[in-house]
Amino acid sequence: MLVFPQLSTGASAVYPVSRKTNLRTVVNTLADGSAVVYSDPDAAFTEWELHATGLSAVEWGAIDTLFQAMAGQWQSFTFLDPVGNLLADSELLSAGAWTNGPLVALTAGIGDPLGTTRASRAINSGGAAQAVAQVLTVPGNFKYCLSIWARTIGGSNVTLTASTTGGSAAKTFSLSTAWQRISLAVSLGQNTTSMTFGAQLDAGASVDLFGMQVEAQLAASDYKKTGTQGGVYANARFSEDGLTVKAQSTDVFDGVIRIVSA
Repeated sequence: MLVFPQLSTGASAVYPVSRKTNLRTVVNTLADGSAVVYSDPDAAFTEWELHATGLSAVEWGAIDTLFQAMAGQWQSFTFLDPVGNLLADSELLSAGAWTNGPLVALTAGIGDPLGTTRASRAINSGGAAQAVAQVLTVPGNFKYCLSIWARTIGGSNVTLTASTTGGSAAKTFSLSTAWQRISLAVSLGQNTTSMTFGAQLDAGASVDLFGMQVEAQLAASDYKKTGTQGGVYANARFSEDGLTVKAQSTDVFDGVIRIVSA
């Protein structure tokens, strides 16, 4: 799997990081002076600028190796947004991006910890554990953090899970009627190309869930809502045919990396 490398610390990038989304609006001016205006979604693209300062020789070497393999701008690779939520449809748990257990019933429009009604109530009507989960096409040897807000009105627990072929991680949390944000640090070290992240409910459990998030880093940051596009960009490219790096010493490298995804 060709993917932009994670730093040895488990961070997804060195800050500052900037991300810009570019949109295009088409205006068709008619002969009578009126205009027809519409968006052109096929022209949209996102670009990032990473200020990679203080990298070790190994870290910079991994970036340069990918750059050489891609021949600069020519070929595409997978990029995990360092300032985004890797999950898609983070607040629409019934969307096609999710691979939920067949006996998990979801009710949307539940009051959430941010004072709106964007949470969902998940009830497991089965006789065994069921999960609200999503499969991501991401490396199994990266470090991740899975986080979510959860509460219960019936004394239920919830278990955060992450798995791939050859490895898994899980942590069970006792819930109360008050919202709490819980998280699971994940480091499975498997050479695989997909990961499954989820919130697992015991048989008969009823749990309110809000703001599930996966990040390619060791701890949770502020929640980011997503739509159909999550933070996994499978067709990213370097936006330049050259990388400029400054060696501060034998094992300290600085550079600016620009990446784009249409």
